[in-house]
Amino acid sequence: MPPISTPQTQLSLTPMGGVGAQVGQAPHPGNNSISLGLLLDFLVQKTYHELSVLGELLPRKMDMERKIEIVKFARSTRQAFVRLLALVKWASSAAKVDKCAAISAFLDQQSLLFVDTADMMARMARENLVNARLPNFSLPCAVDVLTTGCYRRLPTCIKEKIVPPDPITSNEKASVLQRLNQIIQHRLVTSELPPTLVNLTIAEGRAKFHVPQEFEATLTLMGDDPAIPWRLLNIDILVSDPDTGDGKVLVHSMQVNYIHQLVQSRLFSDEKPLTDMYNCLHVFCQSLQLEVLNSQAQRLIRERWGEHVMIEKYMAGQCLTLAYWRAQSFGNDGKQEKYTLSVGIDSSDAAKPLQVNHEPPLPTEEAEHVNQAIRCDRLSIERLLVETVLVRSKIKLQELQTVLQRDLIFTKSTIEGTPALLYLPIVEPCSPAEYLTVSVDLQTGVLQPNIAHCETSLLEEIEECLNSDPSKLASFQYIATLRTLILMEHCKQSVQLLPVRCWEKLPLVAVSGEHPLNKLSSKRLYLQLMRHSSYYIVVDFKNKGPHQDEIEARYHLMRVRSASFYDQSNVTMDMTSTSEADTAETYLAPLSLLAIDPKGCIHGPDTYAPVKQDSNAYKRKLMSVGSSLKRQRYSTHCEYFQSELAHIVAMCDARIPYITLCEELTNANIPYQGVQVEAEGVGLVLRICELPSVEGVTAETNKALASSLLDCSFRLQPRGHGPWQVQLAFGNCPLSSTAPREQGSTRSVYLTYEAGSVVPVLKPFLLDWKAINRLYQPFLQLAEIISDPSQPMFRHVEVRSFNYQKLTLAYGKDKTSTMTVLVDPRDGRYRLLWGVVGASSTANCHVIVQHQLTQEFNEHQNLVRLISVLCETQSALQAICKLPTMPLLGATQQPQPVLMFSLLPQSSTHIRVVFRNTYCLDIHICKGKNTVSIRDGAYSMFDIMKVVDGFTPAAGLKAFLEMFVDESQLRRRSVSEDDNPPSPITMESSSDNFLPMQHSVPSPMNARVTGSGFAHPMTPPTATTSNPATPASPHTSVLSNQPYSMSPGPSGYPLASPPSIAAPSPSGVMLGTPSPGITESQTAHSPFTNMGLAMASPGTRNWPASPSMPGPSPVGRYGVAHSPGTAMTHSPGSSGINQQQGTPQATVPRPQPRILPHRSWAAAVPTILSHENLHKLFTPAPPPGVSGGTTSHMCSPIERFLGCVYLMRRCLNRQLQAYGETIHLTHIPVNEHGVTQFKSESLIYRITQNPTTMQTLQLQVNPHPDCKDPWSHDELQVLEKFFETKVGCPPYKYNAMVAFVRLLGAPTRILKDCIQLLRLELLPDRTLKWTIQWCLTIPPSAPPLAPVGTSAVVIKNKILFFIQLTRIGLTVPQGQEPQTVVIPILHDIQSNTTQHADLRNSPVTPSMHSVQNMMKRFNELYTNKTDCTIFAAVKDLMANLVIPH
Repeated sequence: MPPISTPQTQLSLTPMGGVGAQVGQAPHPGNNSISLGLLLDFLVQKTYHELSVLGELLPRKMDMERKIEIVKFARSTRQAFVRLLALVKWASSAAKVDKCAAISAFLDQQSLLFVDTADMMARMARENLVNARLPNFSLPCAVDVLTTGCYRRLPTCIKEKIVPPDPITSNEKASVLQRLNQIIQHRLVTSELPPTLVNLTIAEGRAKFHVPQEFEATLTLMGDDPAIPWRLLNIDILVSDPDTGDGKVLVHSMQVNYIHQLVQSRLFSDEKPLTDMYNCLHVFCQSLQLEVLNSQAQRLIRERWGEHVMIEKYMAGQCLTLAYWRAQSFGNDGKQEKYTLSVGIDSSDAAKPLQVNHEPPLPTEEAEHVNQAIRCDRLSIERLLVETVLVRSKIKLQELQTVLQRDLIFTKSTIEGTPALLYLPIVEPCSPAEYLTVSVDLQTGVLQPNIAHCETSLLEEIEECLNSDPSKLASFQYIATLRTLILMEHCKQSVQLLPVRCWEKLPLVAVSGEHPLNKLSSKRLYLQLMRHSSYYIVVDFKNKGPHQDEIEARYHLMRVRSASFYDQSNVTMDMTSTSEADTAETYLAPLSLLAIDPKGCIHGPDTYAPVKQDSNAYKRKLMSVGSSLKRQRYSTHCEYFQSELAHIVAMCDARIPYITLCEELTNANIPYQGVQVEAEGVGLVLRICELPSVEGVTAETNKALASSLLDCSFRLQPRGHGPWQVQLAFGNCPLSSTAPREQGSTRSVYLTYEAGSVVPVLKPFLLDWKAINRLYQPFLQLAEIISDPSQPMFRHVEVRSFNYQKLTLAYGKDKTSTMTVLVDPRDGRYRLLWGVVGASSTANCHVIVQHQLTQEFNEHQNLVRLISVLCETQSALQAICKLPTMPLLGATQQPQPVLMFSLLPQSSTHIRVVFRNTYCLDIHICKGKNTVSIRDGAYSMFDIMKVVDGFTPAAGLKAFLEMFVDESQLRRRSVSEDDNPPSPITMESSSDNFLPMQHSVPSPMNARVTGSGFAHPMTPPTATTSNPATPASPHTSVLSNQPYSMSPGPSGYPLASPPSIAAPSPSGVMLGTPSPGITESQTAHSPFTNMGLAMASPGTRNWPASPSMPGPSPVGRYGVAHSPGTAMTHSPGSSGINQQQGTPQATVPRPQPRILPHRSWAAAVPTILSHENLHKLFTPAPPPGVSGGTTSHMCSPIERFLGCVYLMRRCLNRQLQAYGETIHLTHIPVNEHGVTQFKSESLIYRITQNPTTMQTLQLQVNPHPDCKDPWSHDELQVLEKFFETKVGCPPYKYNAMVAFVRLLGAPTRILKDCIQLLRLELLPDRTLKWTIQWCLTIPPSAPPLAPVGTSAVVIKNKILFFIQLTRIGLTVPQGQEPQTVVIPILHDIQSNTTQHADLRNSPVTPSMHSVQNMMKRFNELYTNKTDCTIFAAVKDLMANLVIPH
């Protein structure tokens, strides 16, 4: 915004650079402008200031005055801001005013320039041009310049003074310089030179004299006349101070000029000019050197040496004296000796360099070496001082060495290194860190001892002795004390890698004075065995010998226990005193102290001691003998290693665990042989003579296992440092296995246990021994059966491995399934592990019932019985395992995935199969018959009229299962026999095997029967046949003596039809005849109670990991319950009598299945299927009538049937009943089973289940009689074909059916367009760029409009559906998928527009952007608004859509 001009105001404000400065206009000289922002800022500041003033003044005024002031302030402020508002509104049109002002200002400026120009020209004409004159013209110069082009009339003096003469040539210059060099050489030869000026060079007419560390002078001669004096050209002072000068020049340039003039004057006047020049410069440089040394000394004192160095005297230009080691006193009299260092000029001969003097005087060689420090290239007082101190230190150590060699005759000391160090060996052998090293402090001159592993107080005493009287070092036992400390450190280093912990003191409680512990020396070392915390190895040291130069080490084994200490008065010297009478700290009470003989430990049967050549170097009495220091210090062998102590620690660590084990064996009354050393000393072993018998195992098993046990030995691996290893050697195994490692006559079992003093070893071993006995008992029973080839089990079972801890068996026809039996030592229960071997492509089928099999085996503990169950159930379980159990998304109404099939085992022979948490199949495996019984598990086992909560009966299940019954071996049953349940009966006598007398629990069905007043009808037996599972109704006289009434119930029999068994007519004789299928042997080995039930009572069912499913009571499950192994269940291949497993059945032509009347409870009666037919029922196969190809979908028949029932009953009927009006469909009731019929506004739909196979759904579409819009046969056929191939087919998705049903309820013209899209999916048009796929459920790649898997068709005022386009016609690289895109289509029924369904706040991908643009363009260009636009819009996409990569 431009600035606002205020010509009427008297403000004189400077415009701010900002908005006004950017206009670039020139305001009028008399006008003032101000920025609008600045004006607003001023107004706000003025308002704030007035408000602040009011805030301070108003509290002091009356209420009325405050109100008046506030009103005045509000009024004035309002007026000001109203004016500002008017100004702002005016400023919006101020641009024209600004332009006019700028033009006016520019014109005024131009007018001012014209006026100033006229005034200046008038002034020049009146004042300057009046007296102006022109000179006479120089015609000759003009002629020369115009004709010749140059001016030649300049004066010659200009050339002489400005233009330089021509230089001499290089040859002339070289000849002159050579002549000048000859003249200088002649002058030097004829002159007298000082001796120090012999270092000179002559070049280029100059003579250069160089004196190191002093100066460098350059001279020349101005002619060859001998009277011409020397001319001094240059002087360089070479004295420098690299330590304190920081590289700066020490002499100022003015001083150099003064010296230059002084020396030049001497060269003019003296007879010996060169000598006089040298003396003058030499004296100056030496004075400068002394000054440099003095400044270095001051800085050295101030920064590093401090009071240890002092400048005693400094005379400028003469000498400098330093005093060092000022605190040093030597000698018994305490007289202080003075050490000084003096640097000065030699008074006798001034030409000499600086001289160094020492007090006390140094030897000649050392003094000469020290003096060289100041004559080097680097002038440093610190270097001179350090060299002096180093020499003094070495001299002082030599004097100490002389004293020590006189007093310590067995010790040889040496002096080495710079600075010098005195090495005094204490023990032999001695490591480099264990020498007593004596050094001299360079600053104080005090002797300082140093040795490793020594306390500070002892070092201070030795230091005081060395500096006062070194002769007392040996007499005061300092050397002996150091020997003991070093030997203790040797012991610590020797065991630092061993499992021990070193202590110098222990919190021991008070012991009596006669205790062996008090008789040991005070210098002790306690080694605690870390693996055995209550044991300590005590090492004490004692000085021996006439000169106390020998040390003896003694070893003891001490055992302690934890104790609380209360009496402080009797604390031993090894325990730190405490200030409290009662402390929580744990103390140790010594129990025993046993002396250890080192020789016996070293020379034992399991040790090896190498022969040593030098016995003195390795004996326990360590003597100080002289040897070469370098040989000891740089030896690669660790000579100070205490091998005795290492042997003792290893021996104690290895044998103490056996002591604990022996105590455990003694307490358990188990005989053993004692600890023995194995051959070649490889380790220790303890052998058990006899192991105890195990309770809970038969005496025969104990006796057989004890006779086969050859050896039982305990070892610690490795070498006593690892866990316990127990070896059990067995022989005479009753059964051989196929494992290659178990083919020998003996077998060894290795058991491992954790080693430790706290963890007992015997207890876990006895548990493992008990587990071995428990496993051996069923193994013996199995050996008796398998070893006999005549037994049937011999062909089906193979022992693959038996190692006395686990038994691995291979079973089955091909023996690819394995079972491993082992015993858990913790609870003594059997554990079963399952696996496969060989070429098996599937997992072990018994994994699904592993918990039930484990529970059953723990109850009967019979391997033969377990293997029989495995062989009988293997085929059926293999068929059940073929069912898919993976989760499926969109299979139900819930958004979560649902399992296709859930397997819920109830027992080893009873499994419930649940389909999508809706339908349930109860499968019982019949023992010994190669058959299974299947019933609808949705019906209660107690009352078939009741449905189990959570399950839905599967309509038509009975008829579907009958298709898989082998009719060639069974008698055809009448319709009433299959679909009518048997009538309840009342028995008065139970002399047969149907109902044992010990079962006195009434049937749950009894109350219902008696309460209703009538009994259910029962299928009467024919005159020629009788069903063992349906007992004939006896006469009333026979039933009158029955002590209780019992009803079998309508669901009481696990049989579908009675077998063809000839029996007498239904009379009382039938009840008195025992069942042909029940024998004593079969009922004795039942895994359940003696009732022979296929499932235990729900109240007593305790299968591990078994799902909580409703179960029957033991009596009322099937009325009179029988074991599946009896003749109550029959096999299509035999009548259940004398049948052997695996017998092939005769192939008989299968007749057409019987059409049974549909009863809601028909499937509650079990249907008997053979294992072969069960495999057909559960094995994935193509749809019926399809051999293969793209239309085939591998799916089991049971899954197809249940899927069809699920879609028909669960999905379709519910949708029509609940949402029929919403989706514009009307349900048409029909009386046919498996048929659902409904209609829309123009079509009638009929969905049926294929009556022949009952595995597929078929859609039949017919036009409505009242339909006005004609329907072609082709359109109806597209709907039927799409339903069969995309909707009513695997995986039978609930949401897919919902989407299709919604689509059928769409308006007619919309449905016609949708059928055209379905036609393009079924019959793709290759002329288009894309192929289409109608999405019935939302795919994962779709835009996030709804959760994945939900129905993808919504029809209300608008229609939303999803399609997937796939690019065709392009060559796709191998391994890369073709380009696909999922498009949500939104069609508005009222406006007849089809567009892309957009989601708010979602990112737009390039593909979505392309689709949106195409559909917008289509809606703009499409003019036919009468027809539906869905098909036209989608086909336009398929023909023209291009998506960028």
